[in-house]
Amino acid sequence: MPGQRALGGRTPTRCRSAPACLRRGRRIPLGRTHHHLELTGSFRCAGSAAYTHWVDDLLYGTPSPWTGHDGYDLGTAADPFVLQEWIEQATADGHTARTAAGFCWPWPRDRPRTPALPLDIRIEVPSSTGAGGTRVWEAAWNASTALTAPDGSVLAPASQLWATHTGGHQQIGCIYTAQGLEYHHAGIIIGPDLTWTHGRWTAHPHQSRDETLRGLPPEQYLRYALNIYRVLLTRGTHTTRIHSTDPQTQHHLNTLIRPGGPAAV
Repeated sequence: MPGQRALGGRTPTRCRSAPACLRRGRRIPLGRTHHHLELTGSFRCAGSAAYTHWVDDLLYGTPSPWTGHDGYDLGTAADPFVLQEWIEQATADGHTARTAAGFCWPWPRDRPRTPALPLDIRIEVPSSTGAGGTRVWEAAWNASTALTAPDGSVLAPASQLWATHTGGHQQIGCIYTAQGLEYHHAGIIIGPDLTWTHGRWTAHPHQSRDETLRGLPPEQYLRYALNIYRVLLTRGTHTTRIHSTDPQTQHHLNTLIRPGGPAAV
């Protein structure tokens, strides 16, 4: 939710089960041995080390072409209309499918909730007819609390249930919604706060709507932005599609992920 602080890259280092039990007033059975366990990582993206390494190289190292991996399906989406169609089809096929985006569009605390959530996210897309002009893709951020119709049916689940419950695929999540959650198909919209410019990632904190981050200098905001998008890029357990609102960044992604191939939409 707006106002929270994005924390990226945190990995628990020890399981302190015995002290935790003692603090909670639980007795440790006699004769049992307890050990500290070092946790060096987490199981993400169906265990595809190839994909998580590719994401790390993309964001923190030297971006490399995606050469494919039997356990993971990666592609780009030409625009958010295509991305949403992909999400809708995956949902119809029985998969959990969600889109998450950078926090680059307004999220008013007092936004109206009836008869539906407001379409706060607006992205201009060049016309697909080749005749010039633009189309505007609009979507709603996820709901803080459940939104129901007069007949009691759920139109939008509460934020804690956005990733799993009916209707969640029709709202867009952000770092504060998606962190810690997973779903089968993940769509990611990289907003204008992070672009690939002159061969490197460049931050644009003025494009952020996160009140705690937008006032940071670009070099400091960049660290947060990279961590945020790493979280979003590693939510999909089997499939990920990426779209950037910046044409140059989208071109960069296309050159890395083989556009037009079997893993592109």
